[in-house]
Amino acid sequence: MARSPSFFQRLFTSRKEHDASPQLASLPELVLSARGLARQLRSGPHGNRRAGDGHEFWQFRPHQPTEPASLIDWKQSARSPEPELLWVREQEQHTPRSLFIWVDPSASMRWRSSDSLPSKYRTALSDALALGQAALLGGETIGLPGSRTRFSGHQALPKLAHALMQLPSETALPNFAGIPPHATLLLVSDFLWNDNVMQHCLARLTTHPGRTALLAVLDPQERHLPFSGSVQFTSCENEPELTLPATESLHDAYQARLTAHFDQLRTAGPSLKPFFRFHVTNQPALPVLADCHHFLRGRA
Repeated sequence: MARSPSFFQRLFTSRKEHDASPQLASLPELVLSARGLARQLRSGPHGNRRAGDGHEFWQFRPHQPTEPASLIDWKQSARSPEPELLWVREQEQHTPRSLFIWVDPSASMRWRSSDSLPSKYRTALSDALALGQAALLGGETIGLPGSRTRFSGHQALPKLAHALMQLPSETALPNFAGIPPHATLLLVSDFLWNDNVMQHCLARLTTHPGRTALLAVLDPQERHLPFSGSVQFTSCENEPELTLPATESLHDAYQARLTAHFDQLRTAGPSLKPFFRFHVTNQPALPVLADCHHFLRGRA
């Protein structure tokens, strides 16, 4: 489905030159940053909330007479109000899951309002790679929508980063074909799409039964309209220029329109309420990523 810039994109791809496409030379820096963030997320394997041979605590249960004494948790047993009862510490059973990641590569994502800020695309890549590395450390397999390539193991992050950076900028939407029904899906974009593209994406999301996380990366000038007076806007995606007078009079209407636009993602359908968060590029990543990581691990 062809993608054309939305009103929001036309409004904010202006006044500053958008970033050139990140060169592969920046890949090591992105990988190092992602690894650092992933360590702070304290990644661990996914649990299925049933006993197994994993490494995360699940529950205590009474020791059975037929079980060896080596299974007894003596500290817990000593704290028990029933001295005759011995306790066994059970771990969660761990089963690798699949996480599919898509980062919006479109031209409007390369924009930033100030040279002191990263572009939306660079922020989106950094966020996605941090969550991807956390998943890899947890034993997950990672895929890209529309690709048969899979990534696994602690050392797969550079290959994942390279694959994400190779997505062509004209890729309008993720290709949902081939994603396993119960795979977890992470989409990172500004989601400033026109209504037709938005409805197309929402229709596809409602058919995906697995967990879906949507991370909206915005520049601070997109999150809150900062302009006053007459402003000329130009597009990153070859749209006509737009000149608006008295932009200060648009602040309230813009905020209401933006809220309504993103509310479509927060409540995508009667049976689907995907996890949704904002990351504004002048804000720290860790609080938002911690929420995303918690959801992706199945804890929310």
